[in-house]
Amino acid sequence: MRDYSKVSPQFWIGQTGRKLRKQGVECQLVSLYLMTCPHANMLGLFYLPKIFISHECGLSLEGAMKGLQGAIEAGFCSYDDDSEMVWVHEMASYQIGQTLDAKDNRCKGVQNEYDGLPECPYLSTYFDKYAVAFCMTRKRGEVSPSKPPSKPLRSQEQEQEQEQEQEQEQEAGAKSLAPAGAAAAKNAAGKEEPNPLNLETWQAYKHAYSERYGVAPVRDAATNTKIKTVVKALGVEAPAVAAFFVSHNGSRYVGAMHQIGFLATDYAKLRTEWATDTRMTSTKAQQADKTATNADAFTPLIAEARAREEAERNAHV
Repeated sequence: MRDYSKVSPQFWIGQTGRKLRKQGVECQLVSLYLMTCPHANMLGLFYLPKIFISHECGLSLEGAMKGLQGAIEAGFCSYDDDSEMVWVHEMASYQIGQTLDAKDNRCKGVQNEYDGLPECPYLSTYFDKYAVAFCMTRKRGEVSPSKPPSKPLRSQEQEQEQEQEQEQEQEAGAKSLAPAGAAAAKNAAGKEEPNPLNLETWQAYKHAYSERYGVAPVRDAATNTKIKTVVKALGVEAPAVAAFFVSHNGSRYVGAMHQIGFLATDYAKLRTEWATDTRMTSTKAQQADKTATNADAFTPLIAEARAREEAERNAHV
């Protein structure tokens, strides 16, 4: 997570700023959030599920979508629903600068950040816009004309998701038969369709984990099982709670470096804390216990004093 971000006064009074104002206050709020949110990077191109916008801006999902659509129509940003990637078009110019000298170490940082982005439709266009300004050298998002693919390219992460889903389905099928009338969606071959929220929740956890620790978390079949447990319990809220979990500074979580097992066991607690914007740490729990203990100790004394006061008032009547 970045320590700070740059926002110019022109945000409010510039040409684009005036367009945002005409779209309404939700649009202004969402646009400001996109430049300052904890999920953003210096490139202005980053992963951001819509539910994050709703929760962290304090807007209903409908209000958040209205604001985002207004920002898109004003030319402030673009959003791809499939990859859940947002591109704030001019953000890099404000966060990095108009141009960088080829000897500036930030050029390497920009390229590395760009290389690590998930697949999305904006990679090629982004390179075309900023390659010269930031001395970028490697372009992504283009298909070689000499070897066209027979089907759309999939990211390594998507391939891994599909393979591990299939492995788990095969293991489950070998152990027991699926119950008749199961509510899960089936495809034409009778196999359970992978829940897209599983991948979305993993990506939210992975992004937050990488931002905090500077390295991607380990993913295996056990990880997928834990992700499915959280998604089954929390539904569409699972991605936001997963990201919230990694930001939690509870001593148990920090000590274990936010291993996903805690998310799978504590999802109910974490969901409540996320929804109420509170974090119950061990210190807070001890303080609450101490307060409750004190209350238990003083309650009889308070009751006795009140009874004595009441008796004295009655004696004077």
